[in-house]
Amino acid sequence: MNSLPDWAALFAALEVIGLATFQMLLAAGLPFGDAAFGGANAVLSTKLRFASASSALLFVAALYVVLARGGLFGVVGKSTIVHVAIWLFAGVFGISAVANTASYSRWERFLMAPIGLVLAASCVVLALSS
Repeated sequence: MNSLPDWAALFAALEVIGLATFQMLLAAGLPFGDAAFGGANAVLSTKLRFASASSALLFVAALYVVLARGGLFGVVGKSTIVHVAIWLFAGVFGISAVANTASYSRWERFLMAPIGLVLAASCVVLALSS
């Protein structure tokens, strides 16, 4: 764990695990909605709980891509699909950071936006690594 891509993979993996867990808790109906979907409701509606469950699945996919690109799965991380996917996740997490910055929710602005920014930057580092 000496290189920047190694650290980027570690940070990204930890953040993605945390975000997947957060989304699963929201989907289960726990009252953490102040930090998600604009912060309008502490407990999410059924529709938003489904969206959280879908987001959790997306984060699990991101975890696989981050770990693969970080070299955990050998040559799989060098595949075109993983390379394209890491760039897609970099874009999604970057857009998420911008959207969270514009949110009415203080939690989204001051917690989720920086998390999204670090996650997007980590994905860019991984995408640019050889």
